[in-house]
Amino acid sequence: MTTIFLKYNPYKVETVVTIDGEPIKEDSYLAQFKNERLQLWIDQFIERLIDELNEDTFSLNFEGTQFDFEDVEEACAKYNAEHNASVTVSYTVTENSNNKIDELKELFEYMQEGPFEDLKSNGIRRNFDKALSSDFEIAVVATMSSGKSTLINSLLGTELMPAKNEACTATIATIKNTEQKDLLGRCLNHEQEEIEEWQELNLEVMDRFNNNEEVSDIEIKANIPNISSGKMNLVLVDTPGPNNSRNSSHRDHTYRVIKNDTKPMVLYVLNATQLGIQDDNDLLNTVAEQMKSGGKQSKDRFIFAVNKIDEFDTEAGESVSETIRDVREYLEEKGIENPNIFPVSALMAKLIRMDQNGHKLTKKQKNALREHDLFIEEEELNLLKHAPLSEKRKENLYEKVQVAKDEEDTYQEALMYTGVPSIEEAINEYLEKYAVTSKITTAVNSFKDVVEAKRLEQNLKTELVSNEQKRIEIHEQMKKLNEEIEKGNRAQQFKERIKRKQYDQHDIIQRIEGKIERKIDDMVEIFRDKVRIEEYEANKLIERLKEDIKSLQSDIKTDLELIILMVLKNNAKELLEEYKGYVQDLIEVSGNALSTEEFSIFFTDIPNAESIVSEISYDASVVTGEEWVSTSKWYNPFSWGDGYNRNIYSTKTFVNVDDITENVIFPVKLNVYENIEYAQAYIKSEEKRIKVYFNSEIDRLENLLKNKVKEIEVLSSDSELIRERLIEDKEKYEWLQDFQVRLNNILEI
Repeated sequence: MTTIFLKYNPYKVETVVTIDGEPIKEDSYLAQFKNERLQLWIDQFIERLIDELNEDTFSLNFEGTQFDFEDVEEACAKYNAEHNASVTVSYTVTENSNNKIDELKELFEYMQEGPFEDLKSNGIRRNFDKALSSDFEIAVVATMSSGKSTLINSLLGTELMPAKNEACTATIATIKNTEQKDLLGRCLNHEQEEIEEWQELNLEVMDRFNNNEEVSDIEIKANIPNISSGKMNLVLVDTPGPNNSRNSSHRDHTYRVIKNDTKPMVLYVLNATQLGIQDDNDLLNTVAEQMKSGGKQSKDRFIFAVNKIDEFDTEAGESVSETIRDVREYLEEKGIENPNIFPVSALMAKLIRMDQNGHKLTKKQKNALREHDLFIEEEELNLLKHAPLSEKRKENLYEKVQVAKDEEDTYQEALMYTGVPSIEEAINEYLEKYAVTSKITTAVNSFKDVVEAKRLEQNLKTELVSNEQKRIEIHEQMKKLNEEIEKGNRAQQFKERIKRKQYDQHDIIQRIEGKIERKIDDMVEIFRDKVRIEEYEANKLIERLKEDIKSLQSDIKTDLELIILMVLKNNAKELLEEYKGYVQDLIEVSGNALSTEEFSIFFTDIPNAESIVSEISYDASVVTGEEWVSTSKWYNPFSWGDGYNRNIYSTKTFVNVDDITENVIFPVKLNVYENIEYAQAYIKSEEKRIKVYFNSEIDRLENLLKNKVKEIEVLSSDSELIRERLIEDKEKYEWLQDFQVRLNNILEI
């Protein structure tokens, strides 16, 4: 039987595959996975592997983290079930430190005390701090009356978010996880100006904030006790319902979170007793789009909490299993395949935790709490067994159940069955599997290239000392290269080529236009085969249309934002690749004394596409947060018209359907297409700015290249000089070797 070895390191984002001990070939389809996150390709790995082997019976041994092994095991089991195959999988246990972020911080400070000035730059410090201090967002999204506020309160273990007027909650509340037990908060207007300063929070203060029409955002500092954020800056964001936002920016934020390519978590709360309400449609369609792209992580990041599950009468034959099946079918109708559905009773979990934390309960709450034993007595209300968690995660929770039983603590046992701890376990798993590893990778990338450049320089010096012939050849090549750079002809030709470069966004824009046409057709469909309708019905339909149109506006606006960012990054990548090609041509023209690794010395100063886009955004003073450029320059929101014409008859008032189409739907369509044109014009202007910036960046890179070439030319002119330099730098490079060993130890699994 063929034996496959698969090793994956999520901190280095490195994959090794061998077949019967032999590494796969570079032209193998599997080779493209070697520097991609496992969750992006594991769903297709087994099928591709079988295509390569031309057999479906083999053993697969995986070496990596427990979390990643569970994904490999799941992919193998799924393939076996669907294809009647015989893929066996085993796991090589690896040691994995839980303190990698702390270890990395210590190593960074060690680097700041080291002998290399290049590693102490403000830029490296800024990027490292930014990587480790960035927030990880969990957005809580729901439609009206889903019990979203109650679910958030159950996570906090206190009564903070107003639930009695949930339908009226129209602000964004951002809850930042802290170690402190006190609840603190402040509120801001839509201009992000402070209305009320930081103060102790309670339900009364939150009600006051929410009822103030001027308040747009509420910032809260609170302890979220059962989510193990570790070294993550965890932020729980309570978003208004899609049709209940105080201003359009709130709705835009919800769509941005769902579409964000950094893949924050989304906790989508559904009301088990009110499935299929219109409010859900547009958002769920957007969720479906996102879940279909980006591999397993795009599925894992969405948790569907089906709340109020305990309101069903199990004695009357109403079943949790049937409800979950109905929810699954409902979501599948929206295009959401294999959703992570968690049935919950947020109210019971909240009451139990409030009681455990010593909070005063009302008479009504005390009466409701007395029914906690139903979760123990009624097997159907053991919501833990329905949670789509891995066996290991479920075992963790059942161990807590057993402790509660041993201590005869019926409240704690019932709490474990409410489904809320299951959601917390799923969040913890996502944080550890994706968020922590990604944060570490990003932090290391802030200085890795500079460290690598120092290593390459040291290796080159050692090679020049030991190989006299090569020293002479490299000296001659550097001399010629320096002369070529000094002429400046090639640099000028390259700049001219960049100026003439054209970009085509036609295909991307076409996809947006296709979405608009489909959405508009859906709106028109409700009037199909109708010439006139009664005024009261027209008013109802127009109100519904207005909500659909608001959702369409946010959907298209956030699509265009992402397209602008993607286009600019792609353009920057193209320019960088062209520059690398230009440098390579320069070096190759001057000779061939350098090895492939030595060749890469000249690429270590070249920035990445993200930093270029970030720089031009910063220069324009339009940066918002870490990622996105404000759209205020190009986006023009829709303004509603005056209404429609009506025909008055003796007994009834009718409205012509054509008037609604002409006065409500078509103006919106025109506005959306105008915004596409504005976006395209904005892209064109930003492309020009990228070219201008990149041309100035070329001058900087040319100087760096010139200095590096001159340094190697001088160094290679005399073997004795190299020996002296090696002796002088002996301690520095011993430090560098030690640093790389320590870094590798942190990143290893």
